[in-house]
Amino acid sequence: MNTAKIDLHLHLDGSIYLPWAYKTALKRNVIREDVSFEEYYNSYYFTEYKTREEGFKRFDIPLAVLQDYEDLMEATYILVKTLDYQGLIYAEIRFAPSLHTLKGMSQLDAIKAVMDGVKKAKKECSIEIGVIACMMHRGENALYNMDSNYETIEVVKETIGDIVVGLDLAGYENNGDFKLYAPLFEKAREYHIPYTIHAGEMGMGEHVHDALMMKAHRIGHGVNCVNNDKWLKEVVDSKITLEVCVGSNVNKDRNYANHPVRKLIEAGVKVTLNTDNMMFARTTLQNEHNQLMAIGLSEEDIRKCTLNAIDAAFCKDEIKEKLYKLI
Repeated sequence: MNTAKIDLHLHLDGSIYLPWAYKTALKRNVIREDVSFEEYYNSYYFTEYKTREEGFKRFDIPLAVLQDYEDLMEATYILVKTLDYQGLIYAEIRFAPSLHTLKGMSQLDAIKAVMDGVKKAKKECSIEIGVIACMMHRGENALYNMDSNYETIEVVKETIGDIVVGLDLAGYENNGDFKLYAPLFEKAREYHIPYTIHAGEMGMGEHVHDALMMKAHRIGHGVNCVNNDKWLKEVVDSKITLEVCVGSNVNKDRNYANHPVRKLIEAGVKVTLNTDNMMFARTTLQNEHNQLMAIGLSEEDIRKCTLNAIDAAFCKDEIKEKLYKLI
């Protein structure tokens, strides 16, 4: 099966092009000159972490080469060109501008660099692109970096339009009281900014209920709502869209067949299929489709998930009409 593809949940730092990242790391003195590409590659795929929170630190590796305008723009440009080559017709690329300020860029500088990377790529390809700015779960609870997250909202308010399309809350989901993030989303609603929330990827899935209470427009992952019939019913009844990323959640304890994506679809959840982190998960959206058909999803299931993605996309209606025609 090879049909038009849409990815609503795709992290820039987790989908970085490794050969470029390696050369850039050498150029920026992020790694020693004697580090080989093979060693650099292996550092990305080290898996012996004691905790999942510790595993999140691997994102520090790509972030180290995304700390100035030129590199952030170029990484975005390469990713958009790659997605176009892979046959995607629309993607929403997300990144956390607050994580790109270690060498003097402001959050606004970081968003403008990503926007310019999209603009550069769009001159050479036909894919439609939206950019989502992520607020972050960091520290012991939401209060740890509340000011930084409010700043993210303000820069999205300033830049939202044809390229910047919304907000997200990402990071290590289980830090502190999830409901402490509610004021951030009250501010986003005040500014009429659409937002998605990472919830129900970690833990039992109780944060899916919290995300619904915070009036999320979509939920990133959300799959662990299947652990409680009440949470699953809430998701179905709300008709909220889940950004499911099967390959990203596959590990030694959960393979494609064990993943709850089929149960979600059978229950009537509005599922979309996404990659999350193409580089870390070593996948593409076409690979996700192939793997899911191998465990029983039909071509019609895949098509319905793609149509769900158009319905839930944060882009303008005229772009949605174009996408519907392409599907």
